[in-house]
Amino acid sequence: MRVSYYALGCKVNEYEATAVVNRFLERGYKLVDFRDESDVCIINTCTVTANSDAKSRKVIRQAIRRNPDAVIAVMGCFSQLNPGEVAKIPGVDIVIGTGERHLLFELVEKFLREKEAYCGVGPVNNLRAYEELKIGSYVSRVRGFVKIQDGCDNFCSYCAIPFARGRVRSRAAGDIIAEIKKLVATGIKEVVLTGINTAAYGADLKGYGFANLLEDIFSGIADLRRLRISSIEITEITDDYLSVIARHRDRFCRHLHIPLQGGTDKILEKMNRKYATADYMAKIDKIRDLFPDINITTDVMVGFPGETDDDFRAARSFIEQMRFGEMHVFPYSPRPGTKAAAFSPQVPQSVKKERVNSLLELNREMAMRYRKRFEGRVLPVIVEKIENGLARGHSDNYLEIAFSLSGAEINAIYPVRIVSAAYPLSRGEVIV
Repeated sequence: MRVSYYALGCKVNEYEATAVVNRFLERGYKLVDFRDESDVCIINTCTVTANSDAKSRKVIRQAIRRNPDAVIAVMGCFSQLNPGEVAKIPGVDIVIGTGERHLLFELVEKFLREKEAYCGVGPVNNLRAYEELKIGSYVSRVRGFVKIQDGCDNFCSYCAIPFARGRVRSRAAGDIIAEIKKLVATGIKEVVLTGINTAAYGADLKGYGFANLLEDIFSGIADLRRLRISSIEITEITDDYLSVIARHRDRFCRHLHIPLQGGTDKILEKMNRKYATADYMAKIDKIRDLFPDINITTDVMVGFPGETDDDFRAARSFIEQMRFGEMHVFPYSPRPGTKAAAFSPQVPQSVKKERVNSLLELNREMAMRYRKRFEGRVLPVIVEKIENGLARGHSDNYLEIAFSLSGAEINAIYPVRIVSAAYPLSRGEVIV
């Protein structure tokens, strides 16, 4: 039997899909590419934006057309919030949400026996236990993602994810450390900690938080070469956290993705982001004092309801002051059930597009300025792929760099001097 999967959206979705598929592999299934013929197709959906919803629908229908006789199983955030819609798509056999993924193998086996469609999406608001999904033997060749928590308690006014994922549930520290040790034992050199609100880890625990977990990872796994944090909210960056990563700076990847979302206090308050621009700037300055070369990247939303031209100009000015190394820019889209969906006035799509393009131009300028700082300097680069004689990978501060090296190996870390800084791909040469 063959199984394939497609994960939309964030790295958490990729981790979860991989963990679910691993259960099939352990029971004798063969993993095939999602574009190939398969007996079971698993789609892990996303609902962070309206575009994510559309992509989820598209991928589901593509799977059905490509494999009309396969078992089509849909899970994830989009199906959690829209189970009826997904179940009505002709050809969908199994629909679950974000709290039942550990059951999927048994549900598929049952469907193969009984040929009876299943839609079993339960409520997530009362979930208090972390759903353990272990990666097992199926892992990346280079970068190992480890999920440490699920859920979010922030309830930003524009975001549907707390309704799709529920409240914060932290994974047992022992299970996290055991999984990282297993990854390191297979040769993985870089581990990325990820979650729905990663640094909220421990919010549901007593006396044990994110900083404690990091210290236990660094202290307890001496063979781990690099530890990266996938994303962290500015409100979660505590003095304890900064102390830990400073103490272990030789293995901490000098890159933090810290979502800004809104660039003015007015919009941040309407977003329910729980900080002001001055708070954000002060914390970034503190981080840069500790790590002068750190790459700070971010997310910025444009066209939030009520955002005027003056608001946007002020936001653009603030963003330029922040000197981000890279910025993901996206237009606001109303999510059903969120407070912001009822806000007015809504910003016209044409205006959103103009603002996105303006910030994308600024992003290119900031990204180049940051990368130019490293021309002539040597950075440790982990090789992720080799194509047309060029090895490509990322430095610890998340610059993508290509270089030539006869005999270069995937997953090896090489000292590379940046010869020509560019965005998104710089060129370098190995220092022998």
